[in-house]
Amino acid sequence: MSERLVALADLPESGVTSVETSAHGRLAVGVAGGTPFAVSPVCRHLRGDLAKGHVADDGCLECPLHAARFDVATGAMVRGPQGAFKPLAGVVKGTMGRMKLKTFPVLERDGVIFLEG
Repeated sequence: MSERLVALADLPESGVTSVETSAHGRLAVGVAGGTPFAVSPVCRHLRGDLAKGHVADDGCLECPLHAARFDVATGAMVRGPQGAFKPLAGVVKGTMGRMKLKTFPVLERDGVIFLEG
């Protein structure tokens, strides 16, 4: 059975929002490159709230704290933290890359994103 997550029209400009689910707790849910996604909502760097981040031009979900980016299809960190952390971004990406975001199967139907299963 599918669980309704959010209507596309209700997504903020950032392309991502926080949704409480019955089966998995809170998820970061949105659309990247025209494709809906749902991932665990906590950045692997310093536990930033990814639902408060945004979908970047490259379709990745960017953390609001230090701009680390995650591929929403695989959960992999594709860019480490920036700013003061930029010199360590490769190290963080290398070590944290093994700790992917959990991804959840979703589908879009009639302008609404649903969690599958």
